[in-house]
Amino acid sequence: MISRRQLLAACAASTTTLSPWATSRSWAQGQPVRLVVGFAAGGSADFVARQLGQLLAAEIGAPVLVDNRPGAGGRIAVEAVKNAKPDGLTLLVTPGSILTIYPHVYTKLSYQPLTDLVPVAALCALPYSVNVGPLVPASVRSLQDFGAWLKAHPQMASYGSPGAGTTPHFLGAMFAASVGVDYVHAPYKGGALALQDVMAGQLTSSFNVVSEPVAQIGNPKLRTLAVSSAQRIAQMPQVPTFAEQGLGDLTSSEWMGLLAPKGTPAELVQRLHAAANRSMAQPKLQQALAEMAFSVTASSQAEFAQLLQQDLRKWGPVVQRTGFKAEG
Repeated sequence: MISRRQLLAACAASTTTLSPWATSRSWAQGQPVRLVVGFAAGGSADFVARQLGQLLAAEIGAPVLVDNRPGAGGRIAVEAVKNAKPDGLTLLVTPGSILTIYPHVYTKLSYQPLTDLVPVAALCALPYSVNVGPLVPASVRSLQDFGAWLKAHPQMASYGSPGAGTTPHFLGAMFAASVGVDYVHAPYKGGALALQDVMAGQLTSSFNVVSEPVAQIGNPKLRTLAVSSAQRIAQMPQVPTFAEQGLGDLTSSEWMGLLAPKGTPAELVQRLHAAANRSMAQPKLQQALAEMAFSVTASSQAEFAQLLQQDLRKWGPVVQRTGFKAEG
């Protein structure tokens, strides 16, 4: 995990030349800053936004509210921020896939990530997991077991994800291809909702950000079969990685980022970047994220912008190999 000293060093250069936050009329008047999240409360993006918001409020001297806009796999939230005034009062907290995978998936997308949004700060990185519930017998203990069981029970071969075109959606598709099953995808308005249906026995399985099953440790109605990180995670040391089970191609993690509407003044973006980095450097926030198996990432604004561009290029061939396309 990135140390507090490293994070503070990453934002030190920008903090030395910044004017006080009170020079912004909106913040000086105490108008709230909204962190718009494209998924329901209780999910990973919501968790990160709420942890960040608590500390960001102290940094900017204004209230910070989390505004959940679930639906369309996170696109509603992106559109809301895209169309917001570029005044620093409306920001987007989103997983990277909404900006780097969707442009390759949707034939009609109402936003262009490189031109409609301004990268502010990379916040953290998070791995994924595959989870099953009461519909899958306890004898299924590995991905190999699960693949064999799905072949024997094709009517049960379904999985949920936070939405069509998200990273968990494609991890599920890649798993299906690797084990040779017809795995029906059920998109939800957030991974936490899919996981609830798995535990309730209404859905066979789900691919989730690892924080979501971590929050359910000890629940007898949930079993995690694999994690997508390169190594096992401390919270679930008994759960093997995809690579350990012969599926190294599914090893992956995703960044969570903070972005502003196009046209936001450069000085304001710089202030937001510095404030977000200072917030993410706080031990309280780092500990909260570490408990959910997230790792804090420190980078400059330019490095975050470069990461966005690189991932946008990377996912194109992956999506093309699956053959998936979505209307809308």
